[in-house]
Amino acid sequence: MDNQQSPPLKPSGTGLSFAAPFALVRAVVLRDWRSLQVTLIACAVAAVVTAFQYQVYTSFVRAGSVGPRFIGGSVWVSAGSIECFDFPGVIGEDYAGQLARYFPSSGVRRVAFGFTAWTSPSGRRGNVAVIGVDDARGPDGALLADSAFLADHSDLTRLDLSRGAGQLATLGGETMQLAGTTDRLPTFLGAPYVVTGFERARSLLRMDPSSTAFLVFDAPGGDAPALGTALRAAQARYPELTLRSEAAFAQSSSRYWQLKTGAGAAILLAAVLASLLMMILLANGVLRFLQRYAQDLLSMLGHGAGQREVWLVAAGIAVVVAALTFAAMLALTPLMILAAQPLLPWVSFVAADTLPPAVAMLIALVAAIASAGSAVRQYGPEAVFRT
Repeated sequence: MDNQQSPPLKPSGTGLSFAAPFALVRAVVLRDWRSLQVTLIACAVAAVVTAFQYQVYTSFVRAGSVGPRFIGGSVWVSAGSIECFDFPGVIGEDYAGQLARYFPSSGVRRVAFGFTAWTSPSGRRGNVAVIGVDDARGPDGALLADSAFLADHSDLTRLDLSRGAGQLATLGGETMQLAGTTDRLPTFLGAPYVVTGFERARSLLRMDPSSTAFLVFDAPGGDAPALGTALRAAQARYPELTLRSEAAFAQSSSRYWQLKTGAGAAILLAAVLASLLMMILLANGVLRFLQRYAQDLLSMLGHGAGQREVWLVAAGIAVVVAALTFAAMLALTPLMILAAQPLLPWVSFVAADTLPPAVAMLIALVAAIASAGSAVRQYGPEAVFRT
């Protein structure tokens, strides 16, 4: 009789095997993909809505400050308490000479802004927002002629214009010619932007001959701290004015539209709610999968698998759904934005803006896997014996 002791049995479920979970996930995806359709479609719709709403929000933020960003400059000077480019005050242009000693190496440009009547080549009437700036240039880089104007290509339909230059229209009772188009002035303002030279804009807007809406100092690239010091010194000397950098004024304009109208907050809230819905749908889809394949999972347990293998199956399904949802988001969001162009011409797709929705999807995936972990705990050894 052999007295040699046999090795102790290794408890089942202590080792982690990927073969069985991978095989089951693969079988579900390839042979029973219809069972995932409802979850996948629901999650994809929620993800596309999330991404679309976030793209609308970021486009809203950008469109709220296109004026300052289009004109550029280093330091913007406006009347005191002016928060937004689209609602300026009036200051004397002689401030340019008084402020020049604070920015001695900088050039200065005058900017006019206001609303005036518009008549298209076919006689259609409306209003436009006129931006007049010294040294205004057309799409070819040449100075705009005194009787020429520039428009954004997204507003051509509203202006009743085609893309060809040379079309005649009436601004403020004066006949002017389209010099070309740009893609840097999309707006939700309701009145399209048109760009002209400063003197022409001041005449169209019936402004005082010695007044301007803004002064823009163009400092050459150099010592930013020195420019900031000069800006603060000039602000202290002229408290009736507001002096700030181009970036600060652009942020102020965007913030004005977000806070005063509430539109930005509403759009962002819609994106957040859509992302929460996506989390709920993904977690619910994983739980529905566990219910549908309960017998298969119990069979895995009966053949020596552990709870970790069952959890791997649920996590694998969640990863598959999340990956396909993310792919659908990347593919469908640009198409959705393109379809909405007639209604929202100022909305554009920016690839970098898909990062927050992607992070929301990652959070949804983690939440789904966590909820699956709670559900998997019911698949213990006792569940095998009960069945």
